[in-house]
Amino acid sequence: MTEQKYIQQLLEACLMHQTIDSLHFWGPAYELSCDNSFYAEVKLTIEGAFELVQHGETTYVTPETSEKLVYLTTLARQKISSVQLVEPNDLVFEFVSGIKLRVVGNHGQFESWQLQARVDEEKVLVVAGPGERLSLFK
Repeated sequence: MTEQKYIQQLLEACLMHQTIDSLHFWGPAYELSCDNSFYAEVKLTIEGAFELVQHGETTYVTPETSEKLVYLTTLARQKISSVQLVEPNDLVFEFVSGIKLRVVGNHGQFESWQLQARVDEEKVLVVAGPGERLSLFK
């Protein structure tokens, strides 16, 4: 199995049908977590740009966007219906409510997003970036 396919399976196992139950804002990074997940301590950290689609409108949000917190708070208590890793390292979520979130993987020389989870008592970390790189750490 390729690493890309393994990461896709990991994303689905950790995030599908889970509810975003907390949002944390630490400087330039934003964390969405699903503490009620079978995989304990699932956290997605967003450090780069993202696109939010709701009510037919698409909003592109960069780290410099002044109202970025307003957009992310719409995800609180949203249930994830699908998650997909799109080449090269974008992460796309669809929520039961119809909202879509695309986290842009290429953030230049910096990391764009990270997924941390505990799988079978082992911590796993997936990192997008720098550039189009996608890394898996166990």
